[in-house]
Amino acid sequence: MNMSSYRDNIYVITCPARAGSTMLVHLLRSHPDICSHDEVFSAPGTLGGMTGTYLMKCRAEPDFASYLAAEKDRDPIKFLYKVVLDLQGKKAVCFKLKHDELVLPEYKVLRDEIVNDRDFRIIHLRRENLLRRYLSHYVANRVTGVTLVVRSQTIPEVQPVVLDPHDCKKDFETVLGREKEFAELFAEHPGFSISYEEMIAPDTEKIQSLLEFIGVSRRELTTTTRKLGRDDLREAIANFEELRSYFASSPYSKFFDQT
Repeated sequence: MNMSSYRDNIYVITCPARAGSTMLVHLLRSHPDICSHDEVFSAPGTLGGMTGTYLMKCRAEPDFASYLAAEKDRDPIKFLYKVVLDLQGKKAVCFKLKHDELVLPEYKVLRDEIVNDRDFRIIHLRRENLLRRYLSHYVANRVTGVTLVVRSQTIPEVQPVVLDPHDCKKDFETVLGREKEFAELFAEHPGFSISYEEMIAPDTEKIQSLLEFIGVSRRELTTTTRKLGRDDLREAIANFEELRSYFASSPYSKFFDQT
């Protein structure tokens, strides 16, 4: 049941994992008119991703964090409208839901609510180079266990990894399939599509267009997040040439272009 009246200032960032969503959350969080949460609908019994006054109160009062986590688990829809979408004095509010979560049965109630509430505006984040996305996902989950580095934190040293071409192909197809699935699922919602590559481009016009979509003023955005991967794929993937040959005649051959 939709518990809100008409609103044009509530946003959901949806994306595959390792597409730069944490960076986007932090960029938007640097705008004074945007309340930008991360993955607030985390595992049962936990509460993560909150920002603003809720985060400050959770840090000051551990019991409050436990209370919010219990409220989230007990009634996620009420928690969505009452807590997550609280503007906290801002003009717009957003939070993140990755495709990996949206496909899970335990997220069905939340997914259906967002689909049925056409007030939600959807920010579709993607990564154009799916090989770099898969490499980042592989390293974070199987090698370092590190998904985020901010400010002066040390970026872990990683030796070149060997990627199975069949696993790569399966991952490319899964990511593209889910992007299509959720584009169709949210087709009736106002939407904005942006890629990681557009987000980090020297020309920030796409980010400024996103701010216009959100309904806030244009301004330079900042983030303390740092890039984890190497620029040169040949240095990061031990069997780079094998993979490039495997995908040479496929639509995925463009992912091996270093430019």
